[in-house]
Amino acid sequence: MGAMRRAQGQWPRAYRPLRSQTLLVQAVVLVGAEVALYTSYSAHDAHFHWATHFLVGLLATALWQSLHLLVAARPARGQLITVLLFHLWAMWPDLIFRLGVPHFRWMDVLALGHVSAHYMPGGDMTWLVLALTAVGGYAVLLQRWLAARHAEATAGLPPALGIGGAGIIRPQIGPRTRSLAHEHFGTSASDPLILLHGLGATAATWRPAARLLGQAGFEVLLPDLLGFGSSMRLGTRFGLADQADAILRLLQHHGLDRVHLVGHSWGCLVAAAVAERAPKQVSRLTLVEPAVFADPDTARARFARRSWLARATVDDSGLGGLVCGTMCLLRPAFARIAPRLEPDVPEEVAREGVQHSYPAYRDALRSIWEDNPLPALLRDPRHPVRVIVAEQDETVLPGDVLDLQLAAEIETTRVEGTHALPFNRPQLTAGLLMSGIAGSERIGPAHGPSAPSDYGDG
Repeated sequence: MGAMRRAQGQWPRAYRPLRSQTLLVQAVVLVGAEVALYTSYSAHDAHFHWATHFLVGLLATALWQSLHLLVAARPARGQLITVLLFHLWAMWPDLIFRLGVPHFRWMDVLALGHVSAHYMPGGDMTWLVLALTAVGGYAVLLQRWLAARHAEATAGLPPALGIGGAGIIRPQIGPRTRSLAHEHFGTSASDPLILLHGLGATAATWRPAARLLGQAGFEVLLPDLLGFGSSMRLGTRFGLADQADAILRLLQHHGLDRVHLVGHSWGCLVAAAVAERAPKQVSRLTLVEPAVFADPDTARARFARRSWLARATVDDSGLGGLVCGTMCLLRPAFARIAPRLEPDVPEEVAREGVQHSYPAYRDALRSIWEDNPLPALLRDPRHPVRVIVAEQDETVLPGDVLDLQLAAEIETTRVEGTHALPFNRPQLTAGLLMSGIAGSERIGPAHGPSAPSDYGDG
């Protein structure tokens, strides 16, 4: 009961459809309406019609509630009143029959099989078995969802709302009790590099460059951030502060006092958040194609044009969550076809690109627009900072970064490439990390010539 009370206090909006007061009011309305509907058949001595269509409506309700819970990862509104709505949908031809409109076969399509429902083999007994089976299945699913959320509350975690797939019936793991999933490459006496992936990505984006760095004698930690890749089960909140804390716990796990933080795209925001929270543990930062914009409104509109999912997520229309919830249910299938949908992306990167939860994706995207720490860091850095931008990057244009008010001491370089340097040009990226900006020209905050490609990729 204590866990239940904590859960109700932490997530009243999500739990509201299941509150006893809400269900009681709906039950009173449902019973009263169903008595009236049953009585309405008296004039034609056709009470048996009520049972058939009620059971069809009950079956449809259980299927709908189950689907909503699986996709949205939270209970739907109107748990009981939905039975009445589906019943009315199934029986509306009977209502207009009393006005003199006869039954037609096309009503099967628009009224949940209104006519053919009466010809089901086994009659109402079959409908009863189907309805009770569906209701029982939904009850089990809902109970397991509640048990998972209560387990999270007992562990001191906010509820994992919107985390689909297996997260519907499986509690998330507290990030304070388990380190981020990560890979470890090489050993070195110098400061290790921590490579942080971007939005909707995983450690796979950095893996080719990490291998090269490890082979060259650099120590590299390559984590999947909270809610992404193999860290998808960790945590229920995914703000920049949560991501930064998870990185700091990873450093503590490995006994690392100082590190060189390297971020790609949104990963640069995480690097900045870590540097802000623990400046003494950061020796320097390298920001590869950082997601920061001199004109945020124009950039946001460009994002919206390039990705309808990003637009739906930023607008908080609910569509993004439903689409991602569906993808979570079908994640194994999407992982198999992803390389075919993105033939220009390495197969490993494309396949792992679907391995994230919607709340993690949503919170990461929002952080770019709502609490981006990069402008302040680039204006007044507390550490040595290197910025790398790509000439053909259409996601973060070079001007998005270089037109900002950059501190004079920030080193910047421009190279040929798209918004995929870590995995499309791993040798170039690793080379720049190994030897600073060797072969490039320090250009400060203004635009300058492209860096020569001293590190090939072929």
